[in-house]
Amino acid sequence: MLTLERIVNIKMMVSAAILVTSVMAPMTRALATQATEAAPQDMTCKEFVDMSQQYKTAIAFVIVNKNSDFKGDDYVPLHEVETEAVPKMVKMCHQHPNTKLGELAVNLKGSGLHY
Repeated sequence: MLTLERIVNIKMMVSAAILVTSVMAPMTRALATQATEAAPQDMTCKEFVDMSQQYKTAIAFVIVNKNSDFKGDDYVPLHEVETEAVPKMVKMCHQHPNTKLGELAVNLKGSGLHY
């Protein structure tokens, strides 16, 4: 038989559990997001090859244009990245699937892209 005191204790424990869960859930999500986010140059070739074409172009654009010694507003245009850099990156990635994309940037600079 449940006494009034026991019912109150159960309600308090349930309320405490709900409160702790509601406070911890957003914090857990934030920490998980931080842990899984990676800079494009830290992606592996396997991750790059497995993604959608539209994302490949965006990632390749960042890789090709990052840390370049461009003067003024020079950059490799998106169309050139899509038509030239992405296929070259995919080919290199098939040969070396565990390589980080940041390491490919060095090889791409000498591959005929028009900076």
